[in-house]
Amino acid sequence: MNLNFAENFKALRKERGITQEKIAEEFGVSSQSVSRWELGNCYPDIEMLPSIANYFGTTVDMLLSNDNLSKERDKELFDEKYDQLSDETSEKIDFVLGYCRKYPESDYYAYMLVHAVEHHILNVEADREMYMPLMLKNVERLLETHYRMAVIQKMVIICDEKDLNQWLGLCPYKAGVSRRGALAVRASMGDDHKNVYLQQGLMMLEYLATQLDSRFPDKFGARRKAEYHKSILNIIKSFGGGNVPDGWKMYYAYKQLVLCACLFRLGETEEAWKNFRKAIDACKYVLSLEDEWLDLGGELFSNLKVSKDWNYAIDEDGEKHKTFAIVNLSQFDMWQISNLLTSPRWKWFNCVRETEEFKAAAEWAAQIANKLAE
Repeated sequence: MNLNFAENFKALRKERGITQEKIAEEFGVSSQSVSRWELGNCYPDIEMLPSIANYFGTTVDMLLSNDNLSKERDKELFDEKYDQLSDETSEKIDFVLGYCRKYPESDYYAYMLVHAVEHHILNVEADREMYMPLMLKNVERLLETHYRMAVIQKMVIICDEKDLNQWLGLCPYKAGVSRRGALAVRASMGDDHKNVYLQQGLMMLEYLATQLDSRFPDKFGARRKAEYHKSILNIIKSFGGGNVPDGWKMYYAYKQLVLCACLFRLGETEEAWKNFRKAIDACKYVLSLEDEWLDLGGELFSNLKVSKDWNYAIDEDGEKHKTFAIVNLSQFDMWQISNLLTSPRWKWFNCVRETEEFKAAAEWAAQIANKLAE
């Protein structure tokens, strides 16, 4: 077993922000001696080791040796015992804290501490105030690691209501299903079964929108892209039993316009214009609706209706809930449709760009998009 006193001593000193001079004063040695300890040129007297270990809140074993073999064995022992401890007492938290002190640089043990505190608070609400500072301290550290999304989801589940938007704001929209899942768990922990049902419906909505939005590679050509989008349109129709639910109409119109681009490229002009007009009419229909609430398609989406701005949903009882942003669908508004019609990237529209009908539709979409953005 390799002795790593110099490396461990230096890491502990720097972690705690203690100077070599302070260490020298504490143990009655010269600063040069402390410097030589860190360089590995010499070691302190063996009698001093327990005092040094106690000073840093660690053990002599850890101070002298921290090679990979001992680390792996410690992790095995940790994992073996962790699951045997109860979430309803502080025993598990104290156990993990011991490993955090032994391995202060370990993100794994810091994450397991967050995990232990989360489960303890969920089981013993009375201890929330006591342990939340400890959880927050470690969460903030782990935001810069690969545990980032995991600890954000834990904070979404356990944070106070006033802080919920803050933690959700740290989730990128592309992680929508995960953040929606965290909201569902949050609701279940509070025995809010109605909200669990609501979040599960929104999760299904986001999942399907994400899958349907997968771009078919242009390199396979307009024909296969057209067939792919015809399939998507049929799937969306099925949500309303053959009719497109109002909540899906803008998304449906976007996909229909992509199909139009393919059909224009293929020279199937008559079918292209037919779909083009239906897509624009669908956009105008949604914008003209006086009823703020848009149907999503029944039981599959928890019988929810969403507001036009997608910020709220109402359930079967007419109760209003915040949606915390809908992933993908809410992004396919008039701005997205306007961008589709005006972007030079969509070269398959070039054959009709100068027609009066296409120019009028593109100008209308741009005007509406700008107005809604104000």
